Amino acid sequence: MLAVALCAAAGYSVQLDNWRFPYYQASALRDGARSSPSGMFWDDIGAAKDFNAELWPDSARLKGDHWSIEPQAAYYAQSTDSLFIDTNGPVTHYVNNRNEAQKTQLRGSYWTGQVLSDLRYKNFLVRHVLDVDSRNKDDLDYRGKTDRLAAGKISEAYCRVDWKYGFFRLGRLNRNWGPFPDRSLLLSSNTQSYDAFEFQIASSFFEFRHLFAAFPYDRSSIDAAGNSYDRYLSAHSLNIMLGGLGSVGIMETMLFARSSGLPDLQLVNPFSIYTVINTNGEGVGNLMLGLQWDLCPIARHVSLKGQIILDDFQVDNKGPMDQEPTHWGTDVGVYVSDVFPITLPHTISLEYRYLSRWLYTVDPQNTAQGERYSYLGRSLGEPGNDGDRFNLSFFTAGKNFWTASGGIVYARQGENSLWSMWKNTSKDSLIAPNSLGYRSEPAFPSGIVERTLDAYVDARVYYKNLADIRLRIDNRWIQNKNNVTSPSSYDPLVSFTISLHYCNFIIPLP
Repeated sequence: MLAVALCAAAGYSVQLDNWRFPYYQASALRDGARSSPSGMFWDDIGAAKDFNAELWPDSARLKGDHWSIEPQAAYYAQSTDSLFIDTNGPVTHYVNNRNEAQKTQLRGSYWTGQVLSDLRYKNFLVRHVLDVDSRNKDDLDYRGKTDRLAAGKISEAYCRVDWKYGFFRLGRLNRNWGPFPDRSLLLSSNTQSYDAFEFQIASSFFEFRHLFAAFPYDRSSIDAAGNSYDRYLSAHSLNIMLGGLGSVGIMETMLFARSSGLPDLQLVNPFSIYTVINTNGEGVGNLMLGLQWDLCPIARHVSLKGQIILDDFQVDNKGPMDQEPTHWGTDVGVYVSDVFPITLPHTISLEYRYLSRWLYTVDPQNTAQGERYSYLGRSLGEPGNDGDRFNLSFFTAGKNFWTASGGIVYARQGENSLWSMWKNTSKDSLIAPNSLGYRSEPAFPSGIVERTLDAYVDARVYYKNLADIRLRIDNRWIQNKNNVTSPSSYDPLVSFTISLHYCNFIIPLP
């Protein structure tokens, strides 16, 4: 019954890509919001606890057939221009771009505009998200025109049909699969939007999803060394609900290419096991295997969330072409809510993220064939690899109009990135040259390691669903900034955001 109720509730919500998302995310980490029966998929923003009801969509009006439009405009300003483009929104950290020579400085200020459209009739839903961002002109991965005042794109455009035990969805998507609303190691919103077919089957004890997308070569040559390959992504995930204990699940993705003809249908099959197909040599592609969980095994106010992914999973290393070790990553967190004797809702979080230095990458031959785990210059999972990050933070929400958080972050970033080439320095290697750099590299992270210690505070104030203001101060000490040898130095960052929006344009349909 829980699954059915949650599937129906999705009709009373708005797009995930929305100014309310930070508040929704904060509540989700306290298990006060979820977007799917298992809590492992993030599609929509509905009501969440800890905040004034006027912040969320008007569920009473959205229950009926309707057309709603929500415009938004935001302005961002920061105290430094030494950061590089961050594809995840407002700048708070560094990311690796495709090539050291192509790193682009971010403007000291920028603006964005967005229009959300939601048309629902009975069990049929059509959604559009138009995004305009002044940073697109400086983004090397942006594929549109940059010689005009506004550079925008349709980041979401899909139709969905809901039924009692799930849905069918077709169109342009931008999603996170996993226990975290804002990120995923395996299938995330970090990448550019893509057109796909997705369906869900859910009951009171399980949720299953399958997604299939095609990346035509004329729009993804950057991921296939300019060669004319059609690239395909097939992904599915099965999650089991354990009642009050939470959910656990397993995911598989296959990124594969074909020079012509139909895609390999056994890699499109929703109910096939890609791990067996790939390791047995029946189907060729870049396999990712993931485990995930969202559990409350100790008490209701303590939750454990996390993902583990395995890249290039190996059964053994006996074959001369099968000696690559498994690359892997993990993103785990412990969240404790409302433990101090204060009336305000609050959460203490301890998070750790690890990304091995060859995660998401493939050898030069497979790179030329389009099997690197990316689309239009961005990773399908985390933005980078070859690094790790600790985060200890505290969050609280005021009555009706404000939130505040603060914490300490320690992060390490090596020289490798999603676009690093493998190199062979082993004299005894049986593999072709330029393919096995990991055999002789030093310990993780690789090369000159950038180390950052950040003590930050982050405050937000909102007025109903009309305005939102954010101020964040990062007190950072950075050693070897941008992976260039240098002593540790104080490098603060102050960022300010103001967002205006109108959320009550709802037209009932007959």
